[in-house]
Order: sequence, then C-alpha cells, then structure tokens
Amino acid sequence: MKRALKDPSGSSVLHPEQIAALRMDIGALVLLPFSVAAFHKIRLQDWKWIAVVGLIGSGIPAVLFTLSQQFLDSSIAGILNALTPLFTLIISITVLRRVASPRQVVGVLVGLAGAICLIFVNGPGSTQNWWASLLIVLATLCYGTSVNTISAKLSHVHPLHITALSLLIAAIPWGIYLLTTDLGVILKSHPHGYHSLGYVTILAVFGTCMANILYFWLTQEKNPLFASSVTYLMPLVAIGWGVLDHESFTVLHLLCCVIILCGVWLVTRKKQ
Repeated sequence: MKRALKDPSGSSVLHPEQIAALRMDIGALVLLPFSVAAFHKIRLQDWKWIAVVGLIGSGIPAVLFTLSQQFLDSSIAGILNALTPLFTLIISITVLRRVASPRQVVGVLVGLAGAICLIFVNGPGSTQNWWASLLIVLATLCYGTSVNTISAKLSHVHPLHITALSLLIAAIPWGIYLLTTDLGVILKSHPHGYHSLGYVTILAVFGTCMANILYFWLTQEKNPLFASSVTYLMPLVAIGWGVLDHESFTVLHLLCCVIILCGVWLVTRKKQ
C-alpha cells in the first residue's frame, strides 16, 4: 500500500480510493473463474452473508488502510492490526451471545489500552495521526465482523468460493467508482504509475486473494478467535518491513506492541 501510494521521492502517485478499488477489482478478476464455477453452488440465503464478508470484510477495510497509510508508517499499521482478535471476541459476545471468560475480558481491555497508548505515542497533538490510527482500528472491527459471519453463517461454503464471490461483490461498486477517476491519466503520465499498479497487483493477489482463502479456511477448521490470532505475527512482519524501509521505530512503539500482544494472548489462550 505504501509503495502504491507514493514514489521513492515521497510524491503521491495513486489516490487511496484508487488503490482500494484496484485491489478489489484485480482480486475479483484473478478469482473470476472460481466465481463462475461457484454460482450454482451457493444457496439463495447465503448471498447476503457473502455480501457482508465482501463489503465489510474486504471493501471497507481496503480503503480505510490506504487512507491511514498516508500518515502512518507500515509498522504502526501492522501493530494496530493485531486488534482484530479483540474485536472478534467482542462481536462474538455482543452479537452471537457467546460467553467470554474473565480472562478474555481482561485481555480485551489490555489490548485496547495498548492501542490507545500506541495512538498517543505515534502522534500526540497530531490530528492526522490520531484519525489515521482510528481508521485502522475501525478496519479491525470490520475484520472481526467478517470472520464471525463466516463462522456463524457460511461454515458450509468452501473458503475459495467465499473469497471469490465476496471479492466479486465488493468489486462492483469499486469498479464503478474507478471509472470516474483519472486512473488512466496517472498511469500514462506519471513516471511511477505502472510501478504503483504493480504493487497493487501484488497486494491484491497475495494480500487479498491468497490471504483470504487461507484465513477463511482456518476460520472454518478451527474458530474465528483462533483464526484471527494470526495477527500475533502481523506486527513482527510489519515492523520488519518497516525497518528495512527506514521507518522510525522507538522503544515506546515496541512497548505498546508488547501490551497489545499480551491482550491478544489473554483473549486467545486456552487452559491446558
């Protein structure tokens, strides 16, 4: 996302909304053969839940992340993404009426406290950084909604079919939007236009198509909370890429990361 937004000099290339739209449309195009094959296998009552997964689980977070990455480093975005298991649990309790243990409730509070600390450390007094951080928090809420929907309503549908059809639904409004933008002009006139398109393609194929298939499969094989706990590794991966890309990362950032992961650990840990 970061590389698609800006060229090496820091100048803007693609707009955040264009990146989100391209991500959905390229992903849907790559999986189109599977979408066609899955159409007759999906029950009528399942389509609304697939639409929830597509729009709330993919379409909305795609633009929330790219909007936030105009102001946040990739490492910070990755750390905040670790809040996904916490929102997965909250939605499971409040909407699906599942019972949570006191330890899990404490874990939610610890994780949210870590996120608040990270937002403060990252940009005290900076309205842009505050809002950018909150956009990612909202995206993790969307992820929590999506993964619970798959577990409760789509456990009988193949993960590949869920991914292909949900992206196809998300791609329709984003595709219409893309037609109203200056994407063609940017690709032709900007010297890094096609480089940005290449980065979005990588994001769509690996960060959306392949990741969603694996994530949805894990959700069905285990449970939403277990699947969302893959975000344990997200901060480590994001920090690694950020350091390689010369992003600023301090001891305070590391401390906030540890607090968040402690909260996630409390939420997902099972008794021996």
